[in-house]
Amino acid sequence: MSSSSYVGGVSGGPARDYSGFFVLPAAPAQRQLWFLCQLDPASNAAYNVVSAVRLTGRLDPVLLQRALNDVVARHESLRTGIGLVDGEPRQVVVPHTLVSLPVVQGDVQDHAREQAAIPFTLDEPPLLRVVLVRESRDLHTLVVVIHHVACDGWSTEVFYRDLADAYRALLGGGPARPEPPIQYADYVAWLEESLAGEPMRELVAHWRGALSGTTPLALPVDRPRGTARRMAGGRLELVLDAAEVAGLDALAAGWSATRFMVLLTAFKVALARVTGQDDVAVGTPVAGRHHPDAEELIGFFANTLVLRTRLPLAEGFGAAVAAVRHTCLEAFTHQRMPFDRLVEEMRQPRVLDRNPLFDVMFSLQDTPSFAVELPELTMTPVELVTTSAKFELWLTVLPHADGLLLRLDHDRDLYDTDTAHAVLDLYRRVLTEVRRDPDAVSGTLPKADDAERAVVESWATGPHRTVPDGTVLDLLGNAVVREGGVELSSAELRARAAELADLLREEGIGGPDVVVATPPVTSTALVVAALAVFEVGAVLSFGERHPRDGAFVKRRGDDWVITTGPRFDPTGPSAPGPDSPAWRAGAVFSHRALLAAVTALADRLALTPADDVVLLAGTSPDLVDVLLALTSARALVIGADGAPDGAFVVAPPPTWRRVLTEGWTPPAGARLVCRGTVVADDLVRMLDRTGHPVLVGRDTPTSAAPVGLGPDGAPLANTTRRLLDGTGAPVPIGTVGELHLAGPAVAGSGSDGSAATATGERYRYSRRGDLRFVGYADERLVAGDHLVVPSRIEGVLTGVEGVRSAAVVAGEVGGATRLVGWLVLDGARAAGSPREHDEFAATVRTRALAALPAHEVPEAFGVVPELPRLADGAVDRAALVALAALRGQSLLGAVDATPPRNRVERVVVAIFKDTLPVQEFGVHADFFALGGHSMLAARVIGRVRDQLGVLVPVRDFFRRPTAAGLAEAVAALENDRARGPADKATAVRGQLDGMTDKEVEQLLRQLG
Repeated sequence: MSSSSYVGGVSGGPARDYSGFFVLPAAPAQRQLWFLCQLDPASNAAYNVVSAVRLTGRLDPVLLQRALNDVVARHESLRTGIGLVDGEPRQVVVPHTLVSLPVVQGDVQDHAREQAAIPFTLDEPPLLRVVLVRESRDLHTLVVVIHHVACDGWSTEVFYRDLADAYRALLGGGPARPEPPIQYADYVAWLEESLAGEPMRELVAHWRGALSGTTPLALPVDRPRGTARRMAGGRLELVLDAAEVAGLDALAAGWSATRFMVLLTAFKVALARVTGQDDVAVGTPVAGRHHPDAEELIGFFANTLVLRTRLPLAEGFGAAVAAVRHTCLEAFTHQRMPFDRLVEEMRQPRVLDRNPLFDVMFSLQDTPSFAVELPELTMTPVELVTTSAKFELWLTVLPHADGLLLRLDHDRDLYDTDTAHAVLDLYRRVLTEVRRDPDAVSGTLPKADDAERAVVESWATGPHRTVPDGTVLDLLGNAVVREGGVELSSAELRARAAELADLLREEGIGGPDVVVATPPVTSTALVVAALAVFEVGAVLSFGERHPRDGAFVKRRGDDWVITTGPRFDPTGPSAPGPDSPAWRAGAVFSHRALLAAVTALADRLALTPADDVVLLAGTSPDLVDVLLALTSARALVIGADGAPDGAFVVAPPPTWRRVLTEGWTPPAGARLVCRGTVVADDLVRMLDRTGHPVLVGRDTPTSAAPVGLGPDGAPLANTTRRLLDGTGAPVPIGTVGELHLAGPAVAGSGSDGSAATATGERYRYSRRGDLRFVGYADERLVAGDHLVVPSRIEGVLTGVEGVRSAAVVAGEVGGATRLVGWLVLDGARAAGSPREHDEFAATVRTRALAALPAHEVPEAFGVVPELPRLADGAVDRAALVALAALRGQSLLGAVDATPPRNRVERVVVAIFKDTLPVQEFGVHADFFALGGHSMLAARVIGRVRDQLGVLVPVRDFFRRPTAAGLAEAVAALENDRARGPADKATAVRGQLDGMTDKEVEQLLRQLG
C-alpha cells in the first residue's frame, strides 16, 4: 500500500489549493474529531496532545533540532492535516517540512499551558509544535504539542523513542532507524478494506443491539449545559494504597474478573447512585492498532468503546461485576467498530451541549512511564498539570508506587470543584465498602455515615406552625374576589355559595361519598362551586364531565347546570369535619390537609391581609392557591388584566409559558409564583428574565403543599421530607433517593401527619441542602410542561378497533421531545400499506383527542410487529425512544410537508434530496431525523457554499438542522456580506466628517 497524490482539492473553509499536497482518505476517528472542531471551534485547542520530557545531562540543541525533523520526515502523520475536499474530510499531507525548535527560559508548566492553549489550523500541517525550555546548563525540558488528529497517547511514546534513536544516530552512537513498513494512510486504507461488507454489517448489528435505548445520565451539574463549551478542565486525585489494591484484586479473582472490570463496576455503581439510573453507559479508549505493523507508527489509532450496562442494583455487588464483565467481553470482542460510524448508525438526536452516546469516560493505564538513556543524557517523562475537559467527567486510574492513583478530570463550566470531589469521594467510598462487604447490595453503596445522617436529618423538617382546627369554611376571611371588572365581597361570595349549596342538596348531592366535578377553568364560578361543595360535605374535583358515581356542576349564563350519574334523593345539611375528604386531585385530601397546605404557603410567602393574590387565567388552578387568597389575603384577582401592583401572581407552568411568550408584563413590584408537577429549566429562566422576584415550587400528587417553594428550597411548615434508598435508609448527600413526605398536608400521613408517604419521585441533596429533582421511580413521563401517565393513554389507544397493543414514550422527533405512540396492529391492519397505516394513525389520534386532553395525545405514531420487551417482560421503553429517533420523520404523522417558499429554500431542499435517503419532506423536517449524520452535514455545507457562495458554520446548521433553518442562516450571511461595504463607507464618511480641510488634503495626497 502506498500514498497516492491528489491535486486541486478545495477545502470547506476559505478556498484553499492543495495542489502541493498528498490528499488521502481520512480515518473514521479523524473525520469525527475534525467535525467536532468544526462544530465547536473553541474546542480545537482542547484536543492538543501535550507532553514533555526532561533532558538531564549534556544536550546539543542543534542535533536535537535535526533529530526532530528526522522524526517528522519518518512519520507521514506528523506532516498531515485534515481538510474538506469535495465535501469529505481528507488527510492533506505536505511532502516535506521542517519544524523549528525555539529555546526559551522560564517555568516549564507555564510554557506547557501556553502552548497547549494555542489552536492549530487543521488543514495547515504540520500539526506539531515544540519548545525547548532551558532550566540550566545540564537541564532542559522539551515540550511537545501535537493535535489529536495526528497522534494519540501511544503515539507520544513512539515519538520520544524515535526522537531518542534519531539523536543517538546523529551522535554516532547507533544506526538510523529504517523506514516504517507502512504509513498511517496505508493503515487507514487497510482498515476500510478489512471492515467492508459483512464484517461491518456484523459490527453494526451488534452495537445497535447493545446500545439501543441508551439515555443520557442525569449527572449532578452545578450549571446548565450551554451551547458553547470552553472545555476548561479541572483535575482531582486520590490514592489507593497497596493493601486496598490487593484487596480489590483478590475480589476480582474470586469473581473471574479483571482489575479493570471491578474498578469500572464500582464507578458505574457510583454513577448510578448520583443519577438514579440503573442503565449506565460510559466510554473507554482502546488502542485500535489492529494492523501488525501499526505498533511503531505515530497516528490517531485510538478508538472509543461504549460500555453500557443495566446494573442489577437490587442484588449484591458480585452480580453487578458479572453484568459489567459481560459488557466488557462483548464490547472488546467488537472493538473494531469506528466510533464515528457507530454514531451515524445509532442516529441519536444530536445536541450541541452533549457528546453522542455517553458523557463520562473511564480508563485504566497499567503501563509504567518510560525512560531512555542516551550518551551523556537521560530522557524522562514530565508530569504536566495542563488539562482540558473533552468530556464532562473522565476518571483515569494510573499506577502509583505500589498502589493506584484515581484521577478525575471534570468540565469546570459544569461542575464546581466540590461537586467533582464529591463524585470522586463517592467512588472511593464504594471501593472501600465493597472490600469490607463484597456481598453488599449495589443500590445501597455507599451507605450514609452517622455525620451525613445527622446533616440530612437537620434538613428534613420544616418549621412548626399551628394548623387551625375545623374546615376550610371556618377559615374564610374577608377577601374580595375580582374578575373582569366585577367584584364580589366576602359576604356576596358566601351568599352565592350558599345558594348553589341549596341547589346541590335539592339534587341529593352531599356527603363524603359524592364527588362533584367542576370545569378546570380559573373563574369566580369555580370559587363559588368549591365553597358550595364544601358546604354540602362533598368532595371537589376538577374535570370536564361528571364522575360515574357523582355529579358535574358548571355555570351557564346566570344559572347553574347540575348533572348527576345515579339519581340521588334530596339530602339535608351535612357538616364536614377536619378529617372529612374535601378535594380529589389524584390523591384525596381532607379539610385538615388543605388547611395545613394553606398555612404552610402563607408562612413561606409571608402573606398578610394587606396582600393581593392574582390567579392568571388559562389552565386549571391549584385549589390551595384559591384558598390561600380567600383565607389569608385582601383580594383574589382572577386574570392578568387588573393585576394590582405588588401582588403575588400565581400560575402553573403552562400558563406562565403562554403569558410570557405572548409578551405579558407583570405589574410593578409583583412577586411571581410558579407551581406545578413539571417546572422546566427554560421556563424558570424566562421568569427570572422579568426582573421580578420568582418563587418556584414543585408539586407532587401525594401532598396538597409543594415539596418546596422559594430560593432556599427548605421544607414548608409542618412538613418532613426524606430521601431513602430501596431499604428505607437515608441516602448520602449527592446521591439519589426516593422522596418520602410526612405531615398534615400529605395524603396517607394519618390524622397526626406522622406516617411517611412515598412519592415515586427521585431527588438528591445538594451540598447546601437544596433538593434537586432527578426523575420518577414509576412510569410517569414529561410532555412539555405536563406530566402524563403512559398507561392511561395506552388504555385509550388499545381501545381503538384494530390496535392489539400500544406503548407511549417521549421521543425525540424533528429536534423536539414529543409523545410517540407505538402500535401493534391486528392481522388485517398490520398487512396494510404504509399509506393505510398513516390513515389509520390519523383515526387513532382523532379517537384519542376525543377521550384525552390534547397534551396527552401522541403527536406521532409508529407501527411495530411486537413491542420490545425486557428480560422481566416489561416493555423496553428506552428501546422505543431510540426507535423514535431512528424512524424520525418516517413516523406516521410526523413528516413536515411545507414546500420551499423562496429561492434559497429551493436550493437547500435540492441539496438535501441529493444527500439524504428520504425524498419526500418539507422545509421544517429535521435533517438528522431524515437520516442525516455529521459527515453528510459537512457535505451539505460544502454544497451550499459552492452553489450559494456563503459558508455556514457547522454550529449554526446544528442549531436549526432544517432546510428552512439553513436557508435563514444563508440569508443572514448574505445580508452581512452586502452590508459590509456600506458599513465601511459609513465609517469612512464619519472619519472624514471629523477632519479639517487641511487633514483631508493630506490624506488624499498620501493615497495618491
